Amino acid sequence: MRTLTKETCQILKFNQKNALLFEVLYRLLTGPLYLFLLNKGLKWSLKMAGYSYLTAGNIGYFLLKPGTIVMILVIGIIGILFLALETGCLLTLFQGAAYFRKLSVGEIFLGGLSKLSDEIKKKNWRLGLLILADYGISNLYLIYRVLTHVKPLNFVMSELMKQNAGRLAVCAAVVLVILAVVPGLYTFYTCMIEQKSFRDGYRRSRRLLKGHLTNTVFLLGGYYTGLIVLLHVIYIFCILVAAVGMSLFTDNRLALAILPAVGDRIELVLIFLASMALALGNFAALSVQYYQYSNRLSREPRWDFSYPSRKSFRGRILGAGVAVAAALSLFFLFNLVRNGSAITDDILTEIQITAHRGSSKSAPENTMAAMELAVENLADYVEIDVQETADGVVVLGHDSTLKRVAGVNRTIGSYTLEDLLDLDVGKWFSKEFEGERIPTLADVMEFCKGRVKMNIEIKNLGKDSPLPDKVVELISDFQMKEQCVVTSTRLSYLSRVKELDPDIRTGYIISAAYGDYYSDDDVDFISIRSSFVSGKLVEAAHEKGKAIHAWTVNNKSEMERMKMLGVDNIITDYPVLAREIVYRERATETLFEYLRLVLK
Repeated sequence: MRTLTKETCQILKFNQKNALLFEVLYRLLTGPLYLFLLNKGLKWSLKMAGYSYLTAGNIGYFLLKPGTIVMILVIGIIGILFLALETGCLLTLFQGAAYFRKLSVGEIFLGGLSKLSDEIKKKNWRLGLLILADYGISNLYLIYRVLTHVKPLNFVMSELMKQNAGRLAVCAAVVLVILAVVPGLYTFYTCMIEQKSFRDGYRRSRRLLKGHLTNTVFLLGGYYTGLIVLLHVIYIFCILVAAVGMSLFTDNRLALAILPAVGDRIELVLIFLASMALALGNFAALSVQYYQYSNRLSREPRWDFSYPSRKSFRGRILGAGVAVAAALSLFFLFNLVRNGSAITDDILTEIQITAHRGSSKSAPENTMAAMELAVENLADYVEIDVQETADGVVVLGHDSTLKRVAGVNRTIGSYTLEDLLDLDVGKWFSKEFEGERIPTLADVMEFCKGRVKMNIEIKNLGKDSPLPDKVVELISDFQMKEQCVVTSTRLSYLSRVKELDPDIRTGYIISAAYGDYYSDDDVDFISIRSSFVSGKLVEAAHEKGKAIHAWTVNNKSEMERMKMLGVDNIITDYPVLAREIVYRERATETLFEYLRLVLK
């Protein structure tokens, strides 16, 4: 086993620059592209299922819908093709290394593409399933860690693992997959290199493994275990560095609120890097075993992996490849970040935090200063109120008159925009904000795009008000359908929004909880006073595919109650406190306590 380990290190080192470069480029290209397709597929299947949101309460029904099954099959096939292409590329890479050939990134990709094309022509579809199972087993721990960030799946998984039958079923499924994968570890080589059918290739793989099962399992298991341990060490180090940095530059409460979110981002990045390391290490080890076991089976001398020392690096070609891959990757990432994602926005977040009228306890409400502070406080949404001026411009404002915020007992609708901009709406709050003006919705959207999502409440200005139409037009002009939700106390406004653009998500604002209001097709979520939120209400809404936004939650005990009930969004004047309550571990009150829980 020591010799196999040494030879695995040698084959990894032989063409390490191109190997690492290929893997980084491939993951940067396929990762964002796959997320982009998954996001589109999820939106389509939700629409086909008649759901607005995917929740723990409706995920079982959602998975059984015909549209969902079609989406899973299509996305699954695309995922298998991506994995099969990567497998072919890595086999090409290490096949070249076995024959003392350093392949460029382009040659690695073309070799993998050729291998994938051959398998498709041979209709070796079972090989794709084996590749999927192999990646699943080798990345089992990483997949588990990713699932802990997916809200509905995390809930289902935790409930499943609480029961003995559930734990037994999961263990049995893992064992069955392992029993299928391990004998076929070299089927990728026998099919893609030796051009055998799946059945013959699987049989040959079993013959190659005969007598070497223990060494192979210990070698691969040791590599996986070592990588996971290293992953944890790096994670702990990163968390400590982040905690020290935050304690130096922010107050304890803000640090405690931010650190869990930072920890999640760090973990996801490390998982991404670890998955690449696992792929390279896994196929390097399997390649060495395949060639050595093949030679032993045919009674030939051991394969020679003692490479001569030489250097080769094609800078211009690799530079061009990096540029192309980076451009494509940035395009898909830009689309997901700039325009939002059904996955990252509504599924990867446990409970989202909305800053009520911006961070309105630290800055004057519905002003640019409040929006800027909401972004600094890491709010997921800013909730704003919009009205219309006398000359038809959509601006921010909550009250029916400006008496409270500007000292004049007149409505916004009685002013033109030019006259409205002469009013000071910051001086009433504090001298620090003297000179703050009422912003237009367009100004706020320009600032928020790509920074924070928006909850736009359309104030009730009467049945015939053109305000809903103008809000929809602005959302379309700024291409922010994925980043905006529209709410109102007037249901007819929401119906008009849906008529103009069915893809814009709408929320019905209610003060009390009576009736089956969450079944209305024009309502995607319910925005309700927190005192009326109950477990039964949340469960009923979730079963209908509707989310629950609770307002205005400003004390710790109520935040804890909303977290316990499983609401989807907390609307609060204190977004930092809400984030601290929602994401902290157990009852940690200090940064030190949080670190102690995370690192033990």
